[in-house]
Amino acid sequence: MWSCNFRPMTRLLKSMWVAVCVGVVTWSPVAQSELQLQDVTTGLTVPWDLVWGPDNHIWCMEKTGRITRIHPDEGTVEEVHQIPGVYQSFDNSGAHAMMLHPDFPAQPYLYVNYTYSEFRGRLDKLTYSLSEGAVVASETLLDELPGNSSHNGSRLQEGPDGYMYFCTGDMYMAMIAQDVDNLGGKVLRMDWDGNPAPDNPFGNRVYSYGHRNPQGLTFSDSGQLYLSEHGPANDDEVNRIVAGGNYGWPHIEGFCDTPEEVSACDSLTQIPPIAAWTPTEAPCGMSYFNHPSIPEWESTLLLCFLKQQHLKVLHLDDAGESVELEEKMWEQEMGRLRDVLVAPNGRVFLATSNREINGWDFLAQDLDDRIVEVVNPDHDYDVLAPRPIREVFLEQVAAQTHVVNVVFPQPAHTDLSVLLDRELDEVSFRVFDTHGRQVMGADNMTLSVPGLLNVSVTQLASGMYVLRVATADGHTQALPLVVKRR
Repeated sequence: MWSCNFRPMTRLLKSMWVAVCVGVVTWSPVAQSELQLQDVTTGLTVPWDLVWGPDNHIWCMEKTGRITRIHPDEGTVEEVHQIPGVYQSFDNSGAHAMMLHPDFPAQPYLYVNYTYSEFRGRLDKLTYSLSEGAVVASETLLDELPGNSSHNGSRLQEGPDGYMYFCTGDMYMAMIAQDVDNLGGKVLRMDWDGNPAPDNPFGNRVYSYGHRNPQGLTFSDSGQLYLSEHGPANDDEVNRIVAGGNYGWPHIEGFCDTPEEVSACDSLTQIPPIAAWTPTEAPCGMSYFNHPSIPEWESTLLLCFLKQQHLKVLHLDDAGESVELEEKMWEQEMGRLRDVLVAPNGRVFLATSNREINGWDFLAQDLDDRIVEVVNPDHDYDVLAPRPIREVFLEQVAAQTHVVNVVFPQPAHTDLSVLLDRELDEVSFRVFDTHGRQVMGADNMTLSVPGLLNVSVTQLASGMYVLRVATADGHTQALPLVVKRR
């Protein structure tokens, strides 16, 4: 069955809608799994972003700025942090995006985006303490981001190239989306300290531009980046993102299909969406799915919708360049859906978004908001047992490139000796406390005896530390260090 999008005949006649079929079809697969919905946890307040951690827990950030660690089987909720000073307006401003460092917890950092005043947002780097099980420090990477009561975006993703990708909204200032020197209405590409990737197309943080209010960001298995964004009253979009791409807003909404847009398309190098919906349905969180746990969903984009309260399954062509089929799931069964998470073993989790101004009055139920799992009872899921973060850290340390043969004595009292696996003439080292703070270190330290690093630890208090040693050829190794003062 063909699915038709409704579009205004011109921008001057927004209230007059005509049906335009765009080639997206609603698909009912022949062998469809009998999927079930199961609550994981309830009583949340607008869980905006879900992340699967290396500890096999769901890390969740709510719109209020509360960050929690949730057991996916038992539903227990452990609070990790409350971001101070999150500004929440009458509309949608608040805490909007979170991710863990790719090497978490060996690199003990979380990244969060939130509004801190009516017209300002920031991107912070939080330090997680293994010993305290909580965030203990914060560093602002991007301050004075434009912000507003809505249209803030946003999402964070690690790219296959090792860089951080961060999408931002136009903050109700439409023309900034076309200004490549402004961070609003963009996809940004940065290193893990917030610096521009060196090969970005405009010599700054901007990777793509011309976006209105993007709230979904995901990579496919092949490394293709996709973005979902809200349209005004027409043309919600899913876009296939390329470096330097202009996605048209505010000159073009969706496809070039009005006289004004055709004229703009003649003067702009605009990349059309791979899917668009009119009237708007409010797309939000999005994840790429390619797992046998739900066979008919392989090579799809799972996209949450707020206004139309459902999950769309967008079936991509073999090249991942267009949407061939569209499937609508669970319409108005859970209320507004804010985010979707796919675990490495094919488990799928949805987050509702009912306790907010756009849904509070008529959608919120006694147990909202909640995280719901989509379960295929016919699939035997691989077991990913939830485990302590400290255990993950020790496993990461053991798996590192071998640089050090032995560290002695342990515990160290006044001096520490590090026997390297090679007779190097110089080496760099860092010592971190259990809060992840550097307490001592040196770069390119010349060794009096090749292959032997001697360090005085008299300035350190008794306790547990992490010693990280780095060689000039890029190899690093982190090891536990115990200091005991006499």
